[in-house]
Amino acid sequence: MNLPRYFIPHAATPPEPVQSDASEIAHVVDAFRLDSNHALEPEWLVGLDALGGVHVVPASERGRLPASALAQLTHHEVASGRTPRRIAAPELFFFSVELVEHPADAEGFNDPVYLYGHLSGPWPGTSPQRVPGQLTVTRGDVLAGLTQGAADAFHYAQTMESAAAPRGYVALLPGDRPDVIAQGQGLVLAWPSVPPELQMGNASNGPMVARMLHDVLTQLQEDAGANRGPEALARMELPVPSRAMAIAELELRGYEVKGDVAILRRQHPGLLTRMAEWLRAEKVKIPLEAATPAFLELARQALAALPGWPTEAERALRSRVRAGGGSPPVSAPRVTSPV
Repeated sequence: MNLPRYFIPHAATPPEPVQSDASEIAHVVDAFRLDSNHALEPEWLVGLDALGGVHVVPASERGRLPASALAQLTHHEVASGRTPRRIAAPELFFFSVELVEHPADAEGFNDPVYLYGHLSGPWPGTSPQRVPGQLTVTRGDVLAGLTQGAADAFHYAQTMESAAAPRGYVALLPGDRPDVIAQGQGLVLAWPSVPPELQMGNASNGPMVARMLHDVLTQLQEDAGANRGPEALARMELPVPSRAMAIAELELRGYEVKGDVAILRRQHPGLLTRMAEWLRAEKVKIPLEAATPAFLELARQALAALPGWPTEAERALRSRVRAGGGSPPVSAPRVTSPV
């Protein structure tokens, strides 16, 4: 198994073989066409089993999907109004993202981001394997991967637990150097995963994607403000994925929330505590809450202002993808504040 250059496997965990089986798929998460002289099957489906394991099967096996998974696939095909996108590559890797880390000692704007999870593949292949580890990409790679892939997000049926129709987002990321990507090698489909026990009838990952985008945008904004970066980044007004969580964090930091403003409580004795309080703002405006589409739009704006973007790797990566036919439903991003 030749792993992508920028993926570091977990040293203590050996790879394990992956046996894809359409009948084991609990949730379908993606569909694409593979443009390659080596691929016998042009169209492929990606699904997750009940334990979160990845299965990649030819679309010709859709008849073997369980009834609930087939219903998901059919709903997506009709609701999206698009045929699957085409990816020009002889093989792909699938990466289930479980944790994101932003290195504290990074310098610059388009800094590295560490994605932790399980890599499986290559597909198509005679002996795909699954191994835990770390994929290193850049902030721009994360923003571009998610925004470029948004048009092909998987459409799930709306449930009683969701305020809007749930979506499943996949990001195509560079796992190797630009010259290797240009040859169709080292392409990684990254899926921000939701633990099976938290899935509500589907594998939608919109809230996790919103948090990923928020964290990357926050890092870019802080660096732009501290290092005289682009004003478009420094002055970007960022919402939060969850206003309730933002309020809870402010309260833990010693703030008292009054309406849309959090006021710092200055009632702690001790010199060190007082010095820490002096370094914090007296008043903080509580941000508005926004859903994933609004963060995707902010990510597009950030990429337009990001110095040196697009990179050579980004250009090589996008040259391997052709959009599917049809027009996706259009919905305007909304920024809302809970009542």
